[in-house]
Amino acid sequence: MKRQQLNYIKEWVNRKTRKPLIIRGARQVGKTTLVQLACEEMSLELVELNMEDPQEFPPLLPQNDPHKVFQAIALSKQLRKIDPDKQIFFFDEAQACPALIPFLRYCFERAPEYRVILTGSLLEFVLSADDYSFPVGRVEFLYLGSMTFEEYLSGTDNEIAIEQLQQVTVEKPFNEAIHNIFLKHLRNYLIVGGMPEAINAYRETQSYVEVERAKQSIITTYQADFHKYGHKADIDLLNRVLAAIPSQLGQKIIYTRLSEGTRSDQVKRVLELLELAKVIQRCFHSHGDGLPLGAQQKTNHFKLLFLDVGLVQSMLGISLAAVETTQEINEIAKGVLAEQFVGQHLMYDRPMFEAPAIHYWERQAKQSTAEVDYLVPWDQRVLPVEVKSGHKGHMKSLQRFLMEKKVDRALRFSSGPLLLNDYVHKDTAYRFLNVPHYLIGQWQRLAVAFEQKALSK
Repeated sequence: MKRQQLNYIKEWVNRKTRKPLIIRGARQVGKTTLVQLACEEMSLELVELNMEDPQEFPPLLPQNDPHKVFQAIALSKQLRKIDPDKQIFFFDEAQACPALIPFLRYCFERAPEYRVILTGSLLEFVLSADDYSFPVGRVEFLYLGSMTFEEYLSGTDNEIAIEQLQQVTVEKPFNEAIHNIFLKHLRNYLIVGGMPEAINAYRETQSYVEVERAKQSIITTYQADFHKYGHKADIDLLNRVLAAIPSQLGQKIIYTRLSEGTRSDQVKRVLELLELAKVIQRCFHSHGDGLPLGAQQKTNHFKLLFLDVGLVQSMLGISLAAVETTQEINEIAKGVLAEQFVGQHLMYDRPMFEAPAIHYWERQAKQSTAEVDYLVPWDQRVLPVEVKSGHKGHMKSLQRFLMEKKVDRALRFSSGPLLLNDYVHKDTAYRFLNVPHYLIGQWQRLAVAFEQKALSK
């Protein structure tokens, strides 16, 4: 299945200034397949080593001599010769051999001609260890999440649909018939989700039963990993919190709602472990006064996003009929699926070498609460993003943010048509772009419409 990150790996292969590459992402998002596909398309020999299997070279790692290590690998793999120009050395499940990571420093310094990629499903637990020596400045990263809506279309043989998405403009939006076709694709994505195994099951069988079987297998795999989180991990608590998270999506997290009767510090630790495993992502409150948003975030004030909207649909038990028959995606499960869908796209909507991040805004005051679903950087400014309210919603929270922060641009995702309008609210003029959910991958291109004419006063 084609991923956007495939082009990044191809560029990395040909870049003279490349460093050893660490691919970071949750289990089963397609890290290994991505590397295999890149080698296949570039006609490179993949020297793949699964570090959960017995290997003969690890005793050589402390010598910090990459040439000796690669020679030993070549011998064990029965390679006819070592040719760095035509090979990629790929260390998979590297968390099983932590000594590999500091070894990358010497690959960069003493053997830069070798193309080295490393990944692992629970690699973050090694990278975050307090006593671990990380080769700062000697490696680079590539982050991989679940497949996007457009990648799902590609994976289900809808390439023409992608071309249409890439060509639509605010001046020439889709007609109602095409709009409804894309809403149908979107509803299907909310069921299937973006996990490669689930998408493959749907492509091969067109059966929601097989899709559900694949998704439940993935969830079970995440639960089976809990015993690998470390000797201090409370597996029962991990299971309780994991099961509770989908029902709390889109809300400010209160620890007691995730596990009643459990100390807050214990629940906090469980969330940290699940985030290390890349199963969840914290969405922090930011004051939104300017960029970078992270400089104004409150680390104890956050919502949660799950890895994938399809997994959320299964874990919440939302019926297929509820998804397939709705005309307004934002109304399913009180907006949970819509907010998850938009959030999981926006948090990866940045350079692929940057860690995913996402923020929102909330104003807490007596008789005056307000929330904007997401804040994103755009054109050197903060852009508020609204999801929960349908295309007929009043969006009072969004208007309050615009007034308080003196912002004159806003973005909303809904099931309505692509539309740009100017509004005046309490003497505050702002421009509002309504984007159908299925154009989530095109919003930055479409946002240039904000500047096409002067803002009406």
